[in-house]
Amino acid sequence: MPIMFPPISDDDALMLETYLTFAISQMGRPDSQTLCQFINFLQKKCREIEANRWRADPANWGACCPWPDDDFPF
Repeated sequence: MPIMFPPISDDDALMLETYLTFAISQMGRPDSQTLCQFINFLQKKCREIEANRWRADPANWGACCPWPDDDFPF
């Protein structure tokens, strides 16, 4: 029987990732391969949420470009 959960927000997912990171730092990775795969899946999804938020913020656009807007070297 599949387990059904109500939908969670991106903020809730990022908070869960914080809890997972802390739990792993204190207790280490679980012995169960299936549980490790599930934790890796959750952490990957949380990194995707963070990356999407970073890309969606206009203040971050061009943050990695060391050149002024009108003086590109190419």
